[in-house]
Amino acid sequence: MTRLAGAANFRAVAALPDGTGRRVRPHMLFRSGALSELTSGDLAAIEALGIRLICDLRSTAERRRFPTSWPPLAPARTITMPGDSDREAGMQPLIDRLAHQPGPDGARQAMLDLYRSLPRLLAPSLQATFDAVATGWGVPLLLHCHVGKDRTGVAVALLLAALDIDPKAILDDYLETAARIDIAAETRHLARSLGSLLGRAIDPGTLDQLGRADPAYLAAAFAAIDQEWGGTEGYFTAIGLSASRRERLRALLLA
Repeated sequence: MTRLAGAANFRAVAALPDGTGRRVRPHMLFRSGALSELTSGDLAAIEALGIRLICDLRSTAERRRFPTSWPPLAPARTITMPGDSDREAGMQPLIDRLAHQPGPDGARQAMLDLYRSLPRLLAPSLQATFDAVATGWGVPLLLHCHVGKDRTGVAVALLLAALDIDPKAILDDYLETAARIDIAAETRHLARSLGSLLGRAIDPGTLDQLGRADPAYLAAAFAAIDQEWGGTEGYFTAIGLSASRRERLRALLLA
């Protein structure tokens, strides 16, 4: 499908390969940033996709400030992040870090910290999403956050890992965000928000660290899984994704 005018980072996850010759089924998994500025043409395009489940990884404040626009004739159930994750998954840790460690080094450390925390913060939403998908009615599935880079990036990477997709293909899907979003526009918005909260201008090097899709960031999330759960197998078991349920996901989402 062509890019949506009001959501440049909305896209179908490509037919990525696993290690057995199977691939992600076309138009079963979608990912995006916020969906608050969709045009009538965008809504018509989304309606045709038949999406049945939305996993909205934004904070409560983000959902209130940027309410999702959705085709009225294509209702979808929505899973949201628990309210107690708002602080850690939002901007406050970033603000705290930059207040004490300004500059690119502080920004990079803040992003690494965020990615390390995301497997834990995303666990309840991913568990509910996996449960819904495994029943068969929760597909096609859309996962999204505000930009579609960090929370969505880790969530989609974990879903693809559950399907045994090739790790390089998972990384390539994550990195595609850099070609989809308007990094300059996103960092301008971030500079205004952070500058107002911190009371100082935000330098370009700091914004670059915050805005990039960096392989090291995604690696930090998986390193945290290795440390806390002994690897992805332990993580998936902890969130209720048994071997039989994973096979069900593979049957539904791979061809």
